Amino acid sequence: MQNDKKLPATLLMKAALPQTKVLLEEKPALARKYRKWNRVIQFQVKDDPDLACHLAFEKGNLEFVEGRHRSPHVDFIFKDAGDFVNLMAGKPALPKIKGALRHPRTLVGFLPLMLGLTILLPSNIPKTPKKRALKVKLMLYFVSLALSKLNQAGDEEMVNFTKGMPDRIFQWSVDGGGLAVYLRVKRGKTKAGKGHYTKKRPFVHMRFASTESAFQILTGQVDNVTAIKDGMLVVEGSPEHGKDITSIMRRIESMIA
Repeated sequence: MQNDKKLPATLLMKAALPQTKVLLEEKPALARKYRKWNRVIQFQVKDDPDLACHLAFEKGNLEFVEGRHRSPHVDFIFKDAGDFVNLMAGKPALPKIKGALRHPRTLVGFLPLMLGLTILLPSNIPKTPKKRALKVKLMLYFVSLALSKLNQAGDEEMVNFTKGMPDRIFQWSVDGGGLAVYLRVKRGKTKAGKGHYTKKRPFVHMRFASTESAFQILTGQVDNVTAIKDGMLVVEGSPEHGKDITSIMRRIESMIA
């Protein structure tokens, strides 16, 4: 049933597509391709108002916006949520593309940015330290945001996890690298953020010993138990809640596999 694909489509659209902005920040050569762009690229699932967003380029700056745009230059229209999931997962998908004939250079020029997002796929295992560090950053940004979007979408497991919870911070960070993300939970509401949360001590803090440790753990090459035993991961705070949120993280990863 296509309804089974709506949740993964929601996460991929609202948590993965925003990482295009991070790609431009991390890849100056790629960013230069769009430095003069004033264009809008839209993605939408036909007849589903919840599944629509657009990427707005203005003089090279990129913003992700939820919802439909009145007049995008290129508009990817998917017949159902499953087709959008397939596209984002690198599988065959045939969306209708409005504006392709009027703006062929925009369509072709946008493809390298979309291809860059494939680094998020579980099957993509970079070999170089630089690319591994980029994958770690994108995965942490994606997962923290996806956890919040999962809650907002009404996922039963995530809703049960967050409801009634007082103001608590779940933090992930890489020691010595400055990379950090967090999820704030407060009485059923969630908000993802980048950096270290400084207003209060995290309720759970998962500290990766290095970027390589984070890479091996986040890509499933080393499980958390082994990682903790080998000093690759330190979990500070509530171990029970740490296990619960890690379990939900694994579910998210399986949705985009």
